[in-house]
This record gives sequence, C-alpha cells and structure tokens, in this order.
Amino acid sequence: MFVPASAPAPVGGPLPVLRAATRSHHERIDDLIDFRRLAEPARYARVLQAFGAFLPAWEAAVADALPPTRRTWLARRSRSAFLNRDLQALGVAQPAPVRLAAFRSPAAAWGSLYVLEGSALGGQVITRGLAARGLLPHSGGAYFHGWGDATAAMWREFRELLDTELRHPDALAPACEAACRTFETLSSLLEDHLHERPALA
Repeated sequence: MFVPASAPAPVGGPLPVLRAATRSHHERIDDLIDFRRLAEPARYARVLQAFGAFLPAWEAAVADALPPTRRTWLARRSRSAFLNRDLQALGVAQPAPVRLAAFRSPAAAWGSLYVLEGSALGGQVITRGLAARGLLPHSGGAYFHGWGDATAAMWREFRELLDTELRHPDALAPACEAACRTFETLSSLLEDHLHERPALA
C-alpha cells in the first residue's frame, strides 16, 4: 500500500501508515529468517552474513541522504560493530557489501530507517531465544541484542523524530516506498544466503 502524495496527514502519525504499507514485506522477512530455526549454527551464520552484506552500504546511503546535523545521531545508532563482533566470534567470513541505490530524499531515508529501527526493537525478542542456545552478546549474539535495555527508549525517540520528519503528507509516499524497497532488498539477500524462498500464500 503506497500513500498518494496528496493524502492528508494520517491520524496517529506516520507509523501506522508505514506499518500497513510494509506488512506483507515484513511477513516475508519473518518467514525467511524463521525464528524457530534461527539458532541453527549454519542458518544463523547465513542470516548474519546477509545483514553484513547490507549494513555498510545502507548506513552510507542513509547518511548521504540525511542532513549533516543528523549524521552523528545516525552513527550513534549503528549496529555494524555488533554484527562484526558476531561474525568474528563465530569465525564467519565478512561478506562483500552490496551496492544500493541512493535515497532520493530525506523522507525516503527516514522510511528506510523505520525498517532497521524496527528490527532493533524486534531483536529484543529474538535475543532471548538465542541466549537459550548460548548465543550471548559476548559469544555471537551481539547484533540482535543490540543496545539491550536501552532499545525501547531509543525506539520511542525514533518515533518522535519520525513524527517530525514525516509530518508533511507529501513525505509519506517516498517514505513508504523506500521502506518497502528496504524490506525487498533484505529479503533478496536472505534468499541468496539461505538458498531459500518462502512459499507464496
């Protein structure tokens, strides 16, 4: 679901619109990752490699699209160091980064940020299952653990910024399009690394 550029400002802010626009894409990611099997060593390594191929190019593209005043904020939220620590702890090779198209506007970058910021929040659920299998922040489970107890507060801060940055109705269409494209890119990378494709509904 994409939002027409002329749409009025949504009740409840941009978050419900982004959620609705990306719902099927989100479900596809969940099917690919398959949280019930994520702690299987080979599967877990391949999922981390898919994110490892994505993050460097994505962080650079978002930084290029945001105003310079936001770049320090963005750098403080980077989870690349966590991911690199996991790859090293597990003895998994760092994949070559993918090439991503530039974001055409700050609104598009904020839409894409919604995907990764949401995944950080979801990672707090995933990390509990990983911990039960011995994948702790110091032993290969750092990426999904992320910022731990601080994650909820960081998500609230992000939601407030999203309300500000996407307050103009014209910003919603490029934000939703970029969020969907981000999910699609991640799904394609996961398919390539896992050698799987989810069954169509």
